[in-house]
Amino acid sequence: MVHFVLTLVLLCSPAALTPLARCAAVASPRDPATVASPDAATIGARIDRYLSAMEAFGFSGSILVAHEGEVVLRAGYGLADREARRPCTPETVQSHGSITKQMTAAAILLLEQRGELSVDDTLDRFFDDVPADKRTITLHQLLTHTAGLHGGIGSDEDPIGADAYVARALAEPLARVPGTDYGYSNMGYSLLGIVVERVSGQDYEQFLREELLLPAGMRDTGYVLPAWNEDRLAKGYHRGEPWGRVYGRGWRDDGPGWPLRANGGIHTTVDDMYRWLNTVRGEGALDAETARRWTTGVVDQGYAYGWVERDTEWGTMISHSGSNRIFSADYVWLPEIEFFVYIQGNTSTVPADRQRGRLLDAAFDPAFSMPPLVDPADDARPEVAAERVGTYRLGEGSLEVTADDTRLIAKLWGQSTLDLLFDSTHAQRARAGELNGRVREAMEGLEAGREDAIATLIGPDEDAVEATRPFLQRIEQIGDLEELHVIGSFENTPGSRLAQYGPWTTFVYAEFANWNQYWNLIWNEDGTHRGNASGPWPSFTLVPVGEGRYRAVQQETPWRTVDLRFEDGCLVVGTQRACPEE
Repeated sequence: MVHFVLTLVLLCSPAALTPLARCAAVASPRDPATVASPDAATIGARIDRYLSAMEAFGFSGSILVAHEGEVVLRAGYGLADREARRPCTPETVQSHGSITKQMTAAAILLLEQRGELSVDDTLDRFFDDVPADKRTITLHQLLTHTAGLHGGIGSDEDPIGADAYVARALAEPLARVPGTDYGYSNMGYSLLGIVVERVSGQDYEQFLREELLLPAGMRDTGYVLPAWNEDRLAKGYHRGEPWGRVYGRGWRDDGPGWPLRANGGIHTTVDDMYRWLNTVRGEGALDAETARRWTTGVVDQGYAYGWVERDTEWGTMISHSGSNRIFSADYVWLPEIEFFVYIQGNTSTVPADRQRGRLLDAAFDPAFSMPPLVDPADDARPEVAAERVGTYRLGEGSLEVTADDTRLIAKLWGQSTLDLLFDSTHAQRARAGELNGRVREAMEGLEAGREDAIATLIGPDEDAVEATRPFLQRIEQIGDLEELHVIGSFENTPGSRLAQYGPWTTFVYAEFANWNQYWNLIWNEDGTHRGNASGPWPSFTLVPVGEGRYRAVQQETPWRTVDLRFEDGCLVVGTQRACPEE
């Protein structure tokens, strides 16, 4: 197992229900003074224990954790370049995505601090020929995603210059009336980056580097100016396949085009992002009052200026994540308990930006259920995993197996497969069959557009049309529905992600022509539908532990494990054989 870790004491959470939900569970924030705080060494060791397990399941990236001013974990896990077998280390450089937005916001606030602009200035101060519908948009609205702009223009790889970008942005129709509602917009932050250039007279990255980054000691952060040795740059992997780098991908000579510049794509290291914390505290280029405004939420979603502020059981959390669905990162600061974590990763298999809840639970909750430690075989090879890719039939179900470096990922299709991997009892199998039948009838009704399609799933006192409407609205919003597949049902194990909502789940794959969704239909104790939570697909990661032998681990709590093997081209689980489709 490739693993570079330094655990130091230096002397110098559950997914919310989707909009389709008809139920919700909301945790009440606790007084941070009542939150038990383990010692620094324990925090570092527990997070390292969690990520060491996740490394075997596909996490690759790096992390830095600090508590009460002490670095308690600084580590790399997995591979930054699988083809070269080059490990991730704390010095590995990669894109941190939309965390770039807080740096753009800091540049705007620094210019305001110097009296060169105001966040109340409107677009027509900086751009010529602004259409009437956009003339009153303020920098504050751009900073808080309330300017009414669409998400973006073009793709991240389009090398569009500043003037052309401004012309296209101003010509775009508005998504909503400025100042009336929140709507996340990369376009808004690109325009802010161009404002930085026009007011400062400097290139965006040059201003950022000289006025904010270098004063903070951040020499490894930027687009092109750090001039890193390319061996330090991580490669990205999407569903097990090499994707490459953000760096240089369709870029101009001085960095990315404006569809990405200033709203995302800045590259950095975990060490530099820890250095950034002094600026966030108001101990750097921004004075304390400016930094407070920078990080204080001002809209209903808690969005500040490139940050999100919210109340948590650990007190106030100031954070932001970033991702292009391959590279991802997450920045979290809990000022009331003096806790900091920055994590970045280069794979879609175990995204770094999805680890926040588990990292915090690992750090502070002694009852947190750790994933099992599985030691992969030293001689495991990616080419062997690639040979085992395919669909393996198991009764009326199947396992859809894909490769992720030396590992395999098995998606479970059909009740027979769920029953086998979940080791269902006879009673559980009977209950699952009854739920599947009811859901299948309801899904057929949704496909036909029936206004009361889920009538047979809900209680007698509920309005079937009202309960069905969110499903039909979602189908209409996405468009081109192809099929609603009932994959199967399972009992929610106590402590699992879905157990807090109800005792049983039926998993449905909603397949659209250009999109898909995973619906977890949650049941009440009395067998009535309670709500719908987002995915993920019921899957197991198969870690190679010997010649033809694998330890299969469920990809979420309760981390079920199953030993299986490949024999004569078939996948063998206990006495059951799943052989490839012809």
